[in-house]
Amino acid sequence: MKFTTAVIAGCGLASASVVPNDRPALGRTSLLKRTEWDVCSNNCELRDVPMPDKHTFGLPLEGYWSEQCPPLIIGEYDAPLATSRACLDFQGTNLYFNFSSFPGYTLSSAGVAWKVKGVVGQPSAWTSPPPANDITCDAPSTPGGQYICKLSFADILNVPSSTSLLDLLAGICPLTDREALIFYLELSGTAVPVGGGDAVTFAQQYPCTQRTNDRKCTAWNPEFPYIEVAYRCSKCEVDACPPPPSSTSTSSTTTTTPPPSSTSTTSSTSTTTTTTSAPPTLKTCSLGTAFGYQNPVGGVSRSTTLNTLSGQGCNRWGWYESPTVAELQGGISGPLYVGAGGNDISKAIDVGIWVATANAQGKVTVTHLLNPPYALAEVHVNLVCKSAITKCAPGQYTYKASSIPNLPTWSNPTPLTYPTCSGPVGLIIHAAVNILSVTDTCPAPKAS
Repeated sequence: MKFTTAVIAGCGLASASVVPNDRPALGRTSLLKRTEWDVCSNNCELRDVPMPDKHTFGLPLEGYWSEQCPPLIIGEYDAPLATSRACLDFQGTNLYFNFSSFPGYTLSSAGVAWKVKGVVGQPSAWTSPPPANDITCDAPSTPGGQYICKLSFADILNVPSSTSLLDLLAGICPLTDREALIFYLELSGTAVPVGGGDAVTFAQQYPCTQRTNDRKCTAWNPEFPYIEVAYRCSKCEVDACPPPPSSTSTSSTTTTTPPPSSTSTTSSTSTTTTTTSAPPTLKTCSLGTAFGYQNPVGGVSRSTTLNTLSGQGCNRWGWYESPTVAELQGGISGPLYVGAGGNDISKAIDVGIWVATANAQGKVTVTHLLNPPYALAEVHVNLVCKSAITKCAPGQYTYKASSIPNLPTWSNPTPLTYPTCSGPVGLIIHAAVNILSVTDTCPAPKAS
């Protein structure tokens, strides 16, 4: 069977929307294309098949403002005690929700309530809120880690888990390679103060109605107890499949048996041998050094290159940020780049994102989130006064974590103190990145 828009209607998306129309128009009116996937990266049979882009999430209640990691809050929406993020990511045939810890708190539970609203641009078939399907997140394997919720494509489409990959992708991308579905979401859970005390509840921040030029939200609409999240799809861009190799060998023998008559008959017997290959195993390969970067806003650069600093080892590629406490309390984020020699991001590999948040006390948590097939080997974060950056070697940074066992995400378990400075701060976000390869040989490492 093939899924089309009609399948989406079959998931309960036929009723009219009763959502209020007083929505802020802050960002784009459509979702930008960004073609990154892990489903088809090694599968030539999926060439040109539409599938969800990684990271092209937008908030329809905020004019499709681009946001992969909606903010979470403890306390009042206009004066939260602490802030964090829940980052969305497509991996395989699942949508994942990665909940990061709040500075000064340890997560004790997390969950997602969800509902498919409908297809972008088809309001006549939109359903009404609230989201009523609940998911309980898996607890982290180590204390202070992230809670992760998983929502399968089959559950989204309300079809059997045995549904084929092509049919799942057709349902998740009902308009082929363009905007796709909208979700109603409520993100919530509990957290316990690090120093002890009663658990407190957290939830997603209300939709933003006003932002400054540096992207900080300054006003919210508390009438919406949920958020809306949309995504888009693009065609899988992989090389065409090579001609199939021959897997059978045939040998023939001919015997001649003269019958009693003068006529002779020839018969042939064929022997067929089929060979199979063992499934490939993943090989850990060192890819290189990653640095965090902030995309420009309104043509104004947010990141500064390390080679503008005079410290030892700073004459290299890479960047630092200079966020204020207020900016961190609102949350900042950006891509993680490997191999941007000469600070040329057109040469770099985008391996994931980073997110930095701070609570009211100026305690800062930085989270790295990598895309498959990339994995973390080391994480380093430097948060000091810019004038105090005398060395750019990661081993000298404020926070260091080594021997990470190829994990896709990592957060500093103890929040960092935002420094008191006479000038700007310097925040450097660094990681050593591996790539998990299915081949026997590793690709050449990128510039470190």
